[in-house]
Amino acid sequence: MTLLGLDVTETVGTSAGMFALWRLSRFAGVTDLEEWEDEVADEESLAEAITEGALVPVNIGGDGAYQFTVRGVSVLGSLTEREARFRLVSSQSYLLVSDGLVALGGLEAVGEYTGADRLQLPLDSGRYAVQVHLIDWKAEPGALGADGKPAKNALGDFVIEICRESPEGGSEYRQSVVTFTR
Repeated sequence: MTLLGLDVTETVGTSAGMFALWRLSRFAGVTDLEEWEDEVADEESLAEAITEGALVPVNIGGDGAYQFTVRGVSVLGSLTEREARFRLVSSQSYLLVSDGLVALGGLEAVGEYTGADRLQLPLDSGRYAVQVHLIDWKAEPGALGADGKPAKNALGDFVIEICRESPEGGSEYRQSVVTFTR
């Protein structure tokens, strides 16, 4: 799939308190609980993976199911007019290095240990800048149906934009496990 053809919206859940977008191959060797705790749950190891561009955290500090849109863009900050109007906060850009396949899911889905659901996305090999946007979709008039659930055309909770790293190399990338600056 070409970068600009990437535009996927899915509901993703976690019981680990954090979501992530990650390079599948980097964590393929994580096949048991001890490896998962050492490579994924350990904050220092997680920080290393973020620094090397193997994982982009979407850390909201809570469990649940949220709707994500993952979109390839030519430049970060290319939200639709509706998304921009209801954007609460955006992260600084993170580095993501792809070797052809990345995934989105709860932190428990990183690696091959739990078998937790994840969304796999083809992404050409290369270096990318990634920005995460939190959307206050409930603030949009008509977003909630009479039953209190999201209306069919409601915006999602998160938009993750992915663009190719500029030829000059990346600017300073965010390396924090905490996605958004408070």
